[in-house]
Amino acid sequence: MEATMDVRNHTSGLTPEGLIGSAMADDIQSLNRILKRIELPRAHRMLDLGCGYGGLTHYIATNLKIPDIYGVDIDEIRLEQAKLKGINTCNIDLNNARLPFSDGFFDLVTSFGALDHLVYFDNHLRESFRVLSKGGYLILAMPNLASYLNRIALLLGYQPRDVEVSRELSPGILPFYPRGFLGHIHSATLLAMRQVLSHYGFHIIKVVSNSPYQVNKWLKVMDRLFSPWPSLSRRFIILAEKL
Repeated sequence: MEATMDVRNHTSGLTPEGLIGSAMADDIQSLNRILKRIELPRAHRMLDLGCGYGGLTHYIATNLKIPDIYGVDIDEIRLEQAKLKGINTCNIDLNNARLPFSDGFFDLVTSFGALDHLVYFDNHLRESFRVLSKGGYLILAMPNLASYLNRIALLLGYQPRDVEVSRELSPGILPFYPRGFLGHIHSATLLAMRQVLSHYGFHIIKVVSNSPYQVNKWLKVMDRLFSPWPSLSRRFIILAEKL
């Protein structure tokens, strides 16, 4: 039985700061497509890894009617804002720290744009699997290393925007990208994520394209053209289940 939820096109809980801090919040329609596939008739707890200001966390919990919400981040200022939204927060480095929760504690774990800030994905995915209950869901969103835009950039000799090589400048990126350090150490291809999620025990249910920050008409047209193929989209969202 599918959970009763409201995934109408609204952004309840998404503050201006939350919109700035989350690429996912800039393309909420794509997230709604994933939420419609979730079957959690009696979901009690969710955890957002890299919750930021908590706007997106609150949005998902509200739509899925999950009463007990937890968020992890390493930015104390953002965590303070998340607390104001009723989120239980923890300051944790997802690169190597063990999550302070028992096995199978959560029905849903989400992570939007956190993986690309980590050196390796292993601890994040291993801990996500551990704290999820059997039949629980994982939602991941991240930049696509093999996107159509990165393929064009590499063909022309440009550096992919989400593979940063310096904290002080943004060398070699396409000219329409904003400059400045994002902390994106690396991204991954959809194929790589399929294989690593399978390795850690997850079964992928659905993948959708994610196209935030459409800064010009050309980008909108290209995003629409490649949207049927998440392996080519600028970002993708993965819904997986712990069997």
